[in-house]
Amino acid sequence: MAKKTRRQLLGQHFLHDRNIIKKIIEASQLEKTDLVIEIGPGTGALTFLLAEKAGRVIAIEKDAALIPPLKTRVPANVEIIAADILELNLAPIIARQRENFSAVKMTGNLPYHVSTQILFVLLDLKPSLKQAVFLFQKEVAQRLIARAGPKKYSPLSILLQNYFETRLLFLIKPGAFSPPPAVDSACVKFIRRTEPAFFPEEEESKFYKFLQASFSRRRQTLKKNLEKAGYPGDNLTRALSRAQLEPKARAEELSPEILYQLFLELKNRPELE
Repeated sequence: MAKKTRRQLLGQHFLHDRNIIKKIIEASQLEKTDLVIEIGPGTGALTFLLAEKAGRVIAIEKDAALIPPLKTRVPANVEIIAADILELNLAPIIARQRENFSAVKMTGNLPYHVSTQILFVLLDLKPSLKQAVFLFQKEVAQRLIARAGPKKYSPLSILLQNYFETRLLFLIKPGAFSPPPAVDSACVKFIRRTEPAFFPEEEESKFYKFLQASFSRRRQTLKKNLEKAGYPGDNLTRALSRAQLEPKARAEELSPEILYQLFLELKNRPELE
């Protein structure tokens, strides 16, 4: 088996298509009063245009080999941080800069193999953020914007859509990157909601665990999945009836509002405990 290159290990596919870069900048709607967090600046193709439009750019780069050439070329309003975004505590870094800017935005061409994990960074930072514009593998992007019905609908899509309006802006062919990935990509925009859409933030941890159990086996009914997670069958039957759900209902068929209603039925009624 051939040894993987550094780029393959880090999931690097550098964006070089100027038209796509321009579209990302336009989608970001940047102002000089914005603080921008860029994940994975790579060779700086996006970074320099971000710096022209925004007040300040903090670029987080894991690959140490890319940092020296970046630092020699970036303008004064760009700070390069050598770190793994999944291990970096960004909240205090943003807090130190926050008072100088009216909005905090994120962007980046995310490494495909860690893109889902990075979305939990987005969720952690949601109190500070106004919006984010990220590139994903097309299939991942479709899962993020999915509504009830399609197989791509998932607990993560519900969690993200509770806090962000999610929009798939445009698709990107492999040739826009170097080296080209084996799949198409997509640009997704996340706009922070003023209020959660489906459930209150204080219920997030428990409800997300409920969702993970509900979606755990796609071919099984919601009732069977929740029984497998430890909910007694008789209690589930009563809760499903109160929520006006059929015993054969599957989680992927149900809206976030209905799933949350069932969660509350199971949580709040003593006889269901």
